[in-house]
Amino acid sequence: MPHLQWNAFKREVEGLTAIYRQDNRWVGWWRHASWDNDCVMPAYIRAAFRLYEATARNELEFVVLGGTSIRMARDLIFSFGITGVNGIQDRATVVAAREAQVDREAPRPGAAVNGAPGAPAANPDNRVVPVTGVGSILSEDRWTPILNDALIVGSATAQHDFVIALDRYEQGIWRECEVTLRPELERMRARYAHAFGGRPPDAFLKNTEEYRHMVWQRFFSWNLGMFWDSRFNNPRVLTRELLGLAMFGYEVKLGDKQIGFRPRINAPDPTFTDYVNGLRILRFQDNRARARIMRAISTFLLGNRYAISFRADRPAPAVAPVPPIVGGQPIQLV
Repeated sequence: MPHLQWNAFKREVEGLTAIYRQDNRWVGWWRHASWDNDCVMPAYIRAAFRLYEATARNELEFVVLGGTSIRMARDLIFSFGITGVNGIQDRATVVAAREAQVDREAPRPGAAVNGAPGAPAANPDNRVVPVTGVGSILSEDRWTPILNDALIVGSATAQHDFVIALDRYEQGIWRECEVTLRPELERMRARYAHAFGGRPPDAFLKNTEEYRHMVWQRFFSWNLGMFWDSRFNNPRVLTRELLGLAMFGYEVKLGDKQIGFRPRINAPDPTFTDYVNGLRILRFQDNRARARIMRAISTFLLGNRYAISFRADRPAPAVAPVPPIVGGQPIQLV
């Protein structure tokens, strides 16, 4: 499916304006830029279109998802760049992007010769890819759920890959998960020993689907805040993004400290209409639907409805009924 031109984009999104407003009332509370103002909404739609159009020009052809910290991380910005076609969202990101651009423009030394630094690496066309404009990390002024959906719909239309990147704090959680899973790793080692013809090395075991599944399940269980903001009792933007990938037919690949998402063959054409209506079916706008939303996320990421869940949302364990006692003897229930 080709990217929509402005008139078609505007027509589809304007047709969903009432749903966007109803399901995201908090945007209407913004004092100076409420999208309940009919003079403001067109500016938000135009900003979303600029991002949607830019997704087709993403040179890396993939999008980095994660918490707000990823757009403050200089190393990630250096590697993947940021969008910023409407201006950069945060002051800290402006500083990190400026520093990352300087790093990109700095000459790179070539291979060392006899211990001395080599000459700068060759760059025949003298081309430096800008950090800002069509990068893989979202940082946009005039942000709204419409703009965020434009990133997902536009990138999925271009059949780009997605990846969840862990920041340094989350990588620490990952390492703790691996430490606590050492007993399970040893049990795996015993099971694989016969087939492997000896003691399987950690590198082999940690590269299995079984191990990756265990680590990610524990990581998510320890880090449920990446999906749900318990302070305000509402789903995170990352949850909205992942549900979009699920609706648009992406498959999940569990990796080492990152998760990749790739479009399946014959995946449905991404549209804003399907995205918004799919979120409504899940009652994404209703914070009482947490269990329902988390089951959808858990099924998509790990193939199990309750692998990622809050304790209060899990089904109560079945309890065998206590047989009545008559004459001092329990009656056997058939």
